[in-house]
Amino acid sequence: MRAALRIGVAMILVVLSARAWGAEPSTEAITIFAFDNVTIPFTQNLYLTMVPATKYPDNPVLAHGPEGSPDAWRAQFYGSIIKVDGKYRMWYCADDEPSPPVEIRTSHMRPAYAESADGIHWTKPKLGLVEYKGNKENNLLQFSPQPHFEITEPLSSFVLYEPSDPNPSHRYKMPLYGRFDDAGDVDYKHPKSTIYPYFSADGLRWQLATPPPKGAAYTEKDAPIPAREIFEIGGFYKFRGLYYVAGQELWDDIWMPDGKEAGRVMVTHWSSDFVHWSHDHALSFVRYGYRSLKENLNEAHEPAAVWNRNTVLVATFGLWQGSKSVDERRMPLGFLISNDGIHFREPQPDFEFLSPGADGQWDQRGLIHGQGFENVGDQTYVYYGTWDLSSAGDPKGSVGLSTLRRDGFGYLSVRRGGEAMLTTLPLAFGRDAKGIRVNATGLGREARLRLELLDQLGKGVPGYSGAKGAVVDHDSVAEQVRWSNGQMPIGPEPYRLRIHFEGTDKSSIRFYAAYVE
Repeated sequence: MRAALRIGVAMILVVLSARAWGAEPSTEAITIFAFDNVTIPFTQNLYLTMVPATKYPDNPVLAHGPEGSPDAWRAQFYGSIIKVDGKYRMWYCADDEPSPPVEIRTSHMRPAYAESADGIHWTKPKLGLVEYKGNKENNLLQFSPQPHFEITEPLSSFVLYEPSDPNPSHRYKMPLYGRFDDAGDVDYKHPKSTIYPYFSADGLRWQLATPPPKGAAYTEKDAPIPAREIFEIGGFYKFRGLYYVAGQELWDDIWMPDGKEAGRVMVTHWSSDFVHWSHDHALSFVRYGYRSLKENLNEAHEPAAVWNRNTVLVATFGLWQGSKSVDERRMPLGFLISNDGIHFREPQPDFEFLSPGADGQWDQRGLIHGQGFENVGDQTYVYYGTWDLSSAGDPKGSVGLSTLRRDGFGYLSVRRGGEAMLTTLPLAFGRDAKGIRVNATGLGREARLRLELLDQLGKGVPGYSGAKGAVVDHDSVAEQVRWSNGQMPIGPEPYRLRIHFEGTDKSSIRFYAAYVE
């Protein structure tokens, strides 16, 4: 049995949800996305279509503030949105003025907070925690010790919420970005950078995990990870027991596998406790077609903002479209997937998951990503920020919302006539598996999906294959699969799921995902 279970990426680890599927489906134990060619390595007569998100018509949902407020210039969404006890909570960076020339640059970004009852209408509560321009009537977060913003520049505010952490004061976690030179002072032309781990009990008041000695300045020796020439955070997540901080590094701290120079590529650092970080790191993603620093202007910008779906990660990143001409630069959002939490790939190279607005619109030319993903009823919400990188004036920015069908990032459909099917890797359903649900459209009497369970060697499981397989012929984001014997097989053995596309109108079927409850 142990040998059968040790199948590397072939095994999907399971974290079962305690919630039941009701009006709003629960967090699933296993997600099988149509675009996941690791979980679905085998297909016959099917092809993939990725689906771009649709922008909410009343964007932005969180605008930058009025003159004199902490975010008067920009509400920058390199941050997080997490739903806690029915309330949507947003962490973002408040920016109150445009950036000065780099040689005299000081930070004017401060971590801030907003909240919403529905994920659409947001307020900026007056927290009364931090003094700004003579009063505390603002939404700024409190940090202890207060970061020296000239050396700890909060370009991002990614937050992880772990309600099961046995230490209540550690249930919110934020890796704050910091940069300095060898003397502990800023050198913005040649900065070194790292992260500082902060904990919080409420997400508003933050405590540095390992503060330096009283009265001492932050220096390179205090850094949880070795200071790099540049390491800018693009995402923060936990997967299979480890914490990861993802972002971009540059030559000469990172290079291509063959040792050549690298520009913006994705690097991932890891930790078992969030406080102590390994000194090694992973080259996690290189943009399709990218070769070296000197040969390609199209790079991956600060990847990746991650959505943890228990057995798989999906993510967005800046799909930088570079040009020597500033006016021609654009940055849509790209789309990534990972099955191990370390190595990421594009299901479709250079796919624009979300495109910038036309010139003159609030989100023209460039978008930035944040960890704002939420399934709401039959829809998926994905939040984003703005950055008009074509402008020399560092324009104002706000936060927007995009939507798509629930988990409707991409679908498989029939390419032509003849047999059409897919087969997954062995999946560890577990003894507590309650059932399978299917997310698909185009189904009906003459367009149906027939599901079978196979053992690891591909042999049909008696009672769950062939004529005993289950048929799904109704459109739904989570249609219950009903087996002829009325229950799931009980046992520890991994099973493969095979799905047949059948019927005279099978070309209309769009298969988005399947879930094991």
